[in-house]
This record gives sequence, C-alpha cells and structure tokens, in this order.
Amino acid sequence: MSDPLRPTMLTKMRASLAGERDAALLEALRSAGKTAYDELLAAEKVRDELTAGGTGVWDAPPAVGSQLVAAWNAFVLQTLGEQFLDADYAANPRTVGYVPAVTFDQVSAWFSAVEGWISRGRQARVNPDYDITAELALPAALPPWAEVEPCPPEHLAALLAAIPPVRQHVDVAMYALEAAGVPERHRQAVNRLKQLTAEAAAAADYAVGLRSARHNAALHELVENNLKQALELWFHVGQLAAMPRLLDGYRAIRPAARPDPATLPGGVRFDPWCLTDRTTLKRWQRDAKAKQAIKELWQYDPDPAATLALKAQIDAAVTAGDVAVLRTRDGSSCYYECPWSALYEVRRPITIAGRNLRVLQQFALQAAADDVLRGKPFQRGIIVGPFQTTDEVEYCDPDGLH
Repeated sequence: MSDPLRPTMLTKMRASLAGERDAALLEALRSAGKTAYDELLAAEKVRDELTAGGTGVWDAPPAVGSQLVAAWNAFVLQTLGEQFLDADYAANPRTVGYVPAVTFDQVSAWFSAVEGWISRGRQARVNPDYDITAELALPAALPPWAEVEPCPPEHLAALLAAIPPVRQHVDVAMYALEAAGVPERHRQAVNRLKQLTAEAAAAADYAVGLRSARHNAALHELVENNLKQALELWFHVGQLAAMPRLLDGYRAIRPAARPDPATLPGGVRFDPWCLTDRTTLKRWQRDAKAKQAIKELWQYDPDPAATLALKAQIDAAVTAGDVAVLRTRDGSSCYYECPWSALYEVRRPITIAGRNLRVLQQFALQAAADDVLRGKPFQRGIIVGPFQTTDEVEYCDPDGLH
C-alpha cells in the first residue's frame, strides 16, 4: 500500500476529481492516539493484579476504575478510527492518503475523542484520589455515526474488522468482573450486564450470518445496523465492567430492533402501513389517494431497512418510557403528511435519528419521497414540533400526478 503521508501528484489529482479529503490530519491523530494501546496494556495489568489479589474491581478505589474506563474508551475509539482508515485505503488504493468526506468526518470524531480519554487515564494513574465520575457522566456513548446513503462497503468492512478485538477485550473484562467473586447485592446488576453482553454478541453474530456474496442494499443495511448495535452495547459494557458501581444507576440503552427481512417490502410480513398512526389508520386505509401515496413511498424509498430501523428506534424508546405517544388537546394524534406518523412527546432526554431531544419536545417520523424524481434525496428522519391542528393533508407525490 502507498504511504498515505506521501501521496503522488497523480493520487492527488484522482482524489480531487473524486471529491475526497486529505487524510494528513487523520494520520497525525492516528499516530498520536496509538498510546491508547499502551494505556490499555497498563489498565489490563492493573486488572490482573486486582484479580490475583482476590479483590477484583469491586473494592478498587475510584482512581483504578477511572483508569480502566478511560483506557477502554480510548482503545475502542482508536480501533474504530484505524479500521475505517485502513478499510478505505484497501478499497481505494489509487487514492491512499485521501478519504471521502463522510469517512473523514467519522474518523475525525473518533480520533479527536481519544486524547481526552488518554489524558484522564494518565491522571488516574498518578492521582489515587482521582474520580472520573466527578467530571463526566458515565457510561459515555460512542460519538454519533456519520450517516450516508448508501453506506460505503468499506465502512461495513471496517465494522466487521473492529468486532473481534473489541469483543475479545469485553470477554476479558467480564471474566475479571466475576473472577474474584461478585458481592451478593450486585448479583442482579451483573446478571443484567451479562445479558447486555449476550445481546451484543447476538447482534454481531446475526450480522455475520446475514453476509452474502451478492450485493443487496437491504441486507447491507441490516448487517450495518447490527454491527453498530453490537459496538454501542460493548462500549457501555466495557465501562460498566471497569467501574461496576455505575451499574447501580444504569439504564440499559435499548438499540433499535433489527428489521427482519420478511418485514421489508416484498417480504411475507411486510406491512405498508407500519409507519402510520394506529389511531387514524382505518381512515387512511379507506382513502384511495392515501393508499397510492403509501405505495409510492415504499416504491421510491432507496433503503426501506433504514426506514424500518428508525421506526423501531422510536418504538423502543416508547417501550422504555423515554418517549410517549402524544394526543393534542383537541384529540389530534398524527402528522398531516404521508405516512401520517403518530405524534410523540419526549419524557427523558434521548437521541432519535441523530437529533438530541429534550424533555417535553414533540416530534413525528418523517419518510417522504416527494422530490425523488426531481433528483433530490428521499427524506428520512424526524420532524420536531410543537404541532398545531390543521385540516390540510399532504400526500406523497414523487411524480407530481396528484
């Protein structure tokens, strides 16, 4: 592979024509962040010493847990960044040293966060009174995923490559958590943590099982979603296993349910009205224009799996009590545009479709193909209120016939 820090003039020309960004900054961040692996080794040595001494992390001082948490987070972020860079270079050897904008933004977000965790890990190593929870709310979440449609195949390859090392270190941490014995008062919490670990492993295994030699956009999206869910869960598990006192107030993240291929368009259990408000559903099913609009919505949706995953994310938030279905004072319950989503109100701060929502904020699901045939992208996400009653009705109209 060419040296990414010494691209040729021809490489620069190809990258410019492809609209790619210079990865020199990312390579510098990669080089600086490699100390994350040294921090992980130091943290694992401390963990081994605790286990050998028969105490484990349960009775460790806050500084030790802080060191373990910081080292774990730095390691995962560094691993993800390196895998994404290497996967892009392997897939695009003619532009090594340059990456697409979406890859640049994603890798930059991960690498930029590594330094802060390395710093906190080192502070914990020298200050026995250091407690990272006095500074940060834990467990921390992964930086947001950079969304792009369709997802580049090299991103999928990078996620697959990141799974084994992350999974291996989670298994080590979980073993150490129980090796010295679990205090009875914490047994239920540890069982929940083991459940989260199993859920992450199931998501990763399911993703690997979905892989196919034939390219299929829907399957590609399913694999990607499952791998992201596994990594998000493991990122939390690693922190909780490092500082188990965090388990006392932990509310498990609920990743969106994985869309079953049978529920996608063409599948035996596909419901074209699955996005529609249940209260007003029969009204829309009796409306000929609404039926045509729903048909066209799915016809022009380039990634139905992503749309179903968004709906599943909202449903999971409702089930967890973070979000409630909303009915306005006059009884309105759905948004006025196709697919006539239910209205929702936030009960606890949450992130939906990449947007941070505050308590009592209102939103509705958006899936619109109105301008697809005019060269504009399919609209998928959420619309934030507050909402007011209207007699207007908007039908999906990608071809301008209605």
